[in-house]
Amino acid sequence: MQKSLFLLVMVVLVAACGSPKKEKEKHAEVKTAINEDHPGKLSYKKHCMACHQRDAGGVPGMYPPLADNKVVSGKKEPLISVMLDGLSGEIEVDGETYNGIMASYKNLSDKEISDILNYLRSNFDNSGQKISESDIKTLR
Repeated sequence: MQKSLFLLVMVVLVAACGSPKKEKEKHAEVKTAINEDHPGKLSYKKHCMACHQRDAGGVPGMYPPLADNKVVSGKKEPLISVMLDGLSGEIEVDGETYNGIMASYKNLSDKEISDILNYLRSNFDNSGQKISESDIKTLR
């Protein structure tokens, strides 16, 4: 009985979480070296890493990857708005659909948001124009 229950729980967990190996292989191709000294790294770890993971690869079906992400590398305003306003509802990233909730981080300082977004834009195969504290303040 216990063995059957254990197997059932394991099947449910694997089905719910997807294949972590597949996701890791997908994002193992991230070519940019991570800037260990970036001021946003600690804030990313504190506020973002639990959902989006250390490698910014996300969690299949739950939290989208931020690595090699068009929104992260795109225009400043939509990216800043996600941090300030949060995000909910269905979105598609790399052909996979996500339907979750990201909390607003408007409680963070302009500097902390700027540091996090610039950390993401300068790592994980992302790029983009630098986001300043005044960019955050303007959209706040």
